[in-house]
Amino acid sequence: MKEHDLGKDCLAAGSGYRAVPSRDVLPGNEVDHYQLSNVQDALETAGRAEGGFPLDGGSVSHTKELEEDAGRSKYHHSVGVLKPFRSTSKHQHPVDNAGLFSFMTFNWLTPLALFAHKKGQLFLEDVWAVSRWESCETNRRRLAGLWEEELRLKGDQASLHHVVWLFCRTRLLLSILCLMVTQLAGFSGPAFVVRRLLEYTQRSEPDLPFGLLLVLGLLTTELVRSWSLALTWALNYRTGTRLRGAILTMAFHKILRLRSLREKSIGELINMCSTDGQRMFEAAAVGSLLAGGPLVAVLGMVYNLSVLGPTSLLGSAVFILFYPTMMFSSRLTAYFRRKGVAVTDQRVQKMNEILNYIKFIKMYAWVKAFSQAVRRIRDEERQILESTGYFQSITVGIAPIVVVIASVATFSTHMLLGYDLTAAQAFTVVTMFNAMTFALKVTPFSVKSLSEASVAMERFKNMTSSSRPSLIRTCEGCESDVFLIALKL
Repeated sequence: MKEHDLGKDCLAAGSGYRAVPSRDVLPGNEVDHYQLSNVQDALETAGRAEGGFPLDGGSVSHTKELEEDAGRSKYHHSVGVLKPFRSTSKHQHPVDNAGLFSFMTFNWLTPLALFAHKKGQLFLEDVWAVSRWESCETNRRRLAGLWEEELRLKGDQASLHHVVWLFCRTRLLLSILCLMVTQLAGFSGPAFVVRRLLEYTQRSEPDLPFGLLLVLGLLTTELVRSWSLALTWALNYRTGTRLRGAILTMAFHKILRLRSLREKSIGELINMCSTDGQRMFEAAAVGSLLAGGPLVAVLGMVYNLSVLGPTSLLGSAVFILFYPTMMFSSRLTAYFRRKGVAVTDQRVQKMNEILNYIKFIKMYAWVKAFSQAVRRIRDEERQILESTGYFQSITVGIAPIVVVIASVATFSTHMLLGYDLTAAQAFTVVTMFNAMTFALKVTPFSVKSLSEASVAMERFKNMTSSSRPSLIRTCEGCESDVFLIALKL
């Protein structure tokens, strides 16, 4: 399975790598060349699809890049991003030439942003061509290889969830590691620096070097927290782009080779390619943020216990009890998502029928009947979306007030039991609760994206696992009376 880890052996050029027309080209020649290229691409793609050949044609420049990568480590390109600063320009896309600070702060986008601000608009030729590491065909071949190997090993028990995890595993683990650094930095600031600052303000004799050291420490923890979080988002966005391109391209290849839709409807295929791909992107971009919640919850609970004593467990219990609420919300979201997807498929299918047979509908005066059918489906879909929105709104609305509930419960119980409460203790505990709030804020979105992506992966799996109709023949004079020829995609 190592040959699928990075996908460099699967890199191939496609029509997307063609140079974008320049402004200096004459309008007439540019339009003719563009139209001729489209015709050639359409004919070549149709021929390859009918013949069962790959849909890409190869590229000389891309072959040279593959030859340069031969013999290198599979993480050679990714390790280059760990360099703080890079001055290379051998790659076509600037994100591939960016160093660590440029990558995590999105500084490589600065030239394009300045150009757009200066000119006031952007043309297609002003935007860079897609990176070959984010190209659809490259990632599709890697994902398809993993899926074929999963089918070979497990057969009908193959899991697309496991294949997607293998596809994103390395980058997601790095993203989770950066998220852990973010949570630790967010914990260290309130736990060690803020408390010392509060105690320093209560001193009768000021110590300027010690005060400056505390301020510098607070600045350092905030920089580490913000930069590591920015790196987490940068990794997640790029991972989501690769996953979305790979799974949609694999779905397109499957659709092009279908002889008949059979149990699949046009509406289901359209909905799958338009919305389910975006669900996969959101799961890769936001889903990994759920891993930081347990860490900061345990650290915050232990630290508050050392500061206030047993009364702090009441406030920590408020945070801990919020997570089962999130799991219950995810179950409801997945349930409504499954119902909503089925109704949406019906609506798209009905609208497709109306558009295809509009002449007959007008001829036989069926407009009212079809309009009532569409309205009935839309009302059912609206009710499901409203129910989903209500539960999500309750979940999102509860997250910001958890800190207030936990603080009031903790301090009230602490004072009622007769314990003393100093300003340093109170502000430190509140600051710690605020640090724990980040996990609560992202939990609803992470749970929602993962639950919706789970439904989307089941739909993609049903489509990629479908086979062509089996052909049964009877042969006289043979050892077996029936030969089953199963033609699978």
